[in-house]
Amino acid sequence: MRRIVETAILFCYLFFIPLMTDVFSHPAWGIVIDANKRIYFSDLETVYKIDSQGKLSIFRAGVSGRHIHDLSVDAGGNVYGWENVYEPRTEKNLRAVWKMSPAGAYTEIVSLTENLPTGLSIWRDAGGNTYSVEPWNNEKKETKIIKRTADGKTTVYAGGKYGYLDGRKEKAEFGVITDLVFGKDNAIYLTDENRVRKIDETGNVKTIFSNQVLAKNHENLDAYSPQLFGLDVDRQNNVLAADFANNRLLKINSDGAVSTFFTSEKDWSLIGVATFGDEVYVLEGRPFTASVHTGNRVLKIASSGKTTVIANLAERNKPIENPKLNSNNMFTKTEASNSIASVNVNGIKTTVTSQLGFYGIVGALSAAFIALVILVKRK
Repeated sequence: MRRIVETAILFCYLFFIPLMTDVFSHPAWGIVIDANKRIYFSDLETVYKIDSQGKLSIFRAGVSGRHIHDLSVDAGGNVYGWENVYEPRTEKNLRAVWKMSPAGAYTEIVSLTENLPTGLSIWRDAGGNTYSVEPWNNEKKETKIIKRTADGKTTVYAGGKYGYLDGRKEKAEFGVITDLVFGKDNAIYLTDENRVRKIDETGNVKTIFSNQVLAKNHENLDAYSPQLFGLDVDRQNNVLAADFANNRLLKINSDGAVSTFFTSEKDWSLIGVATFGDEVYVLEGRPFTASVHTGNRVLKIASSGKTTVIANLAERNKPIENPKLNSNNMFTKTEASNSIASVNVNGIKTTVTSQLGFYGIVGALSAAFIALVILVKRK
C-alpha cells in the first residue's frame, strides 16, 4: 500500500507540477514605445499595438507554441522580437529573430534555429550593434555578453564564468540575464536574477541594486525564474525595474537612491516597463499565485502620479470596477470579437494551458489529500 501511495505522489509531481510551473514562471515582459508614442507589448504569443490615439489592435498575430517574451524598438520605429519554440518531438529549443515596420511589414532576420549567429539579438544600441547573452540555454557554466557589429565582428563585451561578481569586462560574472537596455550615458543596464547591474562604456560592471526582499510566494519560483524581469531607463537616467515576484516597480535614481515607484493592485504584478518623456508605462500580468493567464494589461503613470489602464486583455468586455484605474480605451464588443477571431489558434493554446494549470493544482492537492487519508487509515 505504501508503494502505491508513493507512486501516486510521484505521478502528481511529474505530471501536474510541470503544468503549474509553465503557467507561473514564464510571462512575457516585452513593452516598448517608439518616437511617435506607439506602444507595443507582448501577451506571450500575440503582440499588440496601442496607437497614439489610444486604439488597441493586434500588431503581430500569435502562432500557437511560439513565445515572444521580449521586444525592442529602433529609432525608425521598427519593432524586433525573439520567437522561442520547443519541439517535443526532437526535444529541441529553437529561436528566431524578426522585425516589423510600423506599417506592419514583416522581415524574418533569422529563421528558427538551435543556434543563432553569435552576438545577434533584439538588443541594439544607437550604432546598430547587437548584444546577446551566451550561452542562451543557461547551462550555468558561463554567462557572456557578446557584442556584434553591423559587419558581423564579435567580441566579449563583459562576463565569463557563471556567478555573481562585479569587475571589469571578462572578470565580471553574471547569472540569468532577463532584460537589457541602453541608458542615455551609453551604459548598459540589465536585470540579473534579483539584481540590477550596470556596464559602463569602459566595460566596468557594477551592481546598482540587489533585491533583499524575499519574493512573495517564492515557493512557486522554479530554477529559471528571476525576481526581476523588464527594465527601462528614463531621460534623467533613472532606472525602472519590474519586480514581478514582489508586485512592485522599483526606481533606482542616477545617484543610487532606491525606492518603490509603483505597487500593483491585488491579482496583478509588474512584468515590464517603458518610458516616454515623463510618463511611465507598465505591463502587468497575473502573479505567480495565479492558476489562469487571462491576458496582460498596460497602465499609464502620468508625471502627476495619476494611473490609468489603457489596455486590458483580461477585461475586454467588462468595466473596470476600481475607480482609481479608470479607462476609456478598452476593447469594444465588436473589436473584442474581431480580435478573438483573428487569433483563434493562439487563443486555444492559451486557454488549454490555463486550464491545465488550474486542473494541475486541483489534481495535485486532491491526490496529496487522498494519499494522506490512506496513510492515516493504515496506521
